[in-house]
Amino acid sequence: MLGHINLMKIFTTIIILLSPVVLFGQGSNSLTAGQILDSSIKFSGGENRIKNIKSTDANYLLIQPDKSTAIVNEKIKTGQMYVQSVLSMTNVPQTTFFNGKVLSKVDGSSVIHVDSLNTIEEIKLRTYSQLQYGYKVLGYKLTRLPDKKFQNFDCYVLNAEASNGYITMNFFDKTNYRLLMVVYPNGNKSLMIDYVFQDNVLFNSHIINTFTGSNAMQELRLQNVSLNPEIAEIWFNCPYEKDVSIPPHIKTGHFESTNGTKTEFIRSTTSQDYKDETGRFVMKRFLKWWTYSDTYGLIDEKAIQNNDKSLESEILVRIISWNKEGYVCQWIAGKYTDTQDYKLKD
Repeated sequence: MLGHINLMKIFTTIIILLSPVVLFGQGSNSLTAGQILDSSIKFSGGENRIKNIKSTDANYLLIQPDKSTAIVNEKIKTGQMYVQSVLSMTNVPQTTFFNGKVLSKVDGSSVIHVDSLNTIEEIKLRTYSQLQYGYKVLGYKLTRLPDKKFQNFDCYVLNAEASNGYITMNFFDKTNYRLLMVVYPNGNKSLMIDYVFQDNVLFNSHIINTFTGSNAMQELRLQNVSLNPEIAEIWFNCPYEKDVSIPPHIKTGHFESTNGTKTEFIRSTTSQDYKDETGRFVMKRFLKWWTYSDTYGLIDEKAIQNNDKSLESEILVRIISWNKEGYVCQWIAGKYTDTQDYKLKD
């Protein structure tokens, strides 16, 4: 089931995002903040369905204000852990790691371990795919504010406050209680333009973000989402203390995939040689490490021979996390993208 908002409504809601929030008088109905939140959860699939989602794995197309694009992969262990990795042929690669205790961010070659209570609280909320359900489980204090009427939307407005004082302002469509917009403590806004239902649970499929002091807009468009996949904990642990650096046992070696399509290869400093299940050589891809030391490019030997210059002939791979036993990575090749887990093969 797909929710639709016509172009005029999209234009209007973009104006909303770029406008200051001004609230008007209280609506005449007597719904409490808790009732509004519960109604939104019900519209989003219901508490029983939502709580049965223990993990999610989603890919988004990110469209930056300058119209450049990137792929965003987001993995969640509900209420526990979160990782978001951003990969692009043109933009700086980024990762946000949260393993339930430590929040770390990798931006290109830089590593930051975050101790801001507000930032940590925001990431804790992101461990819930449905923000409203996160408010409820985490015990946020809810306050109903005066309703807000826009040109095409009439909204209930709630403040949601964590025990540490972190507060978001939330706008719910009066017609169905869908969460339409969130205003964060720093003034940044997220507008949920469109949505899909996956296994009868709502996921936002088109999100527009704006940032305080700027007219620029960033878009996220959902490409796919998988519910209750197995996600290894290595994904959520930042392997770096200070600088991004891939250790020798990951840079070269004999590797075998542990999920997805079965893949086995030997990586040298200049290539990856692939084998089939019998150990027979199948193909070669030439390798070159990029400016960022966790990222490298691959091109098929046959693509060079055939002078194939299509986007799909080149693969950009970024090692997201690693340990002594193996690594996990994100890759893009033209319109194709995925993540993969690998182990060192004896």
